[in-house]
Amino acid sequence: MRSVSSAIIVTTGVVGLIGSALAADMTGAEIKAFLTDRTTYLETTTASATGEAGQGVIYWAADGTALFKTPTGPVFHGKWEIKASTICIDWKERPSMGCVRYDKTGDVVTAIDIASGEARARIVKTALGNAENLVP
Repeated sequence: MRSVSSAIIVTTGVVGLIGSALAADMTGAEIKAFLTDRTTYLETTTASATGEAGQGVIYWAADGTALFKTPTGPVFHGKWEIKASTICIDWKERPSMGCVRYDKTGDVVTAIDIASGEARARIVKTALGNAENLVP
């Protein structure tokens, strides 16, 4: 009987740990608060706007504009808006990229394409304002 009780306690603990480690989609309000007037540093994948894996930087201005220093160097210009629990970005250099949802697991935030389900980027860190002084 004691071993059955121990097994139940251990199983309950393991399920609790797994549940707390599961990813959760950020809400539109959380995404807006997370990005507005901030610079995000990214590890992009080949599913990103540039189609290149590497390190990029995006400044998300409060007026809904964005500047993306791509992994290969050029700066993309665009507009962003929150739609429900997604963010939609229309880059002038790569229009019609669609929207992404932000998946948060602990401190790790991943941008996931809502159409394909592929990860576009992982956010490595953020900083207040236009930390890289990106210009159009």
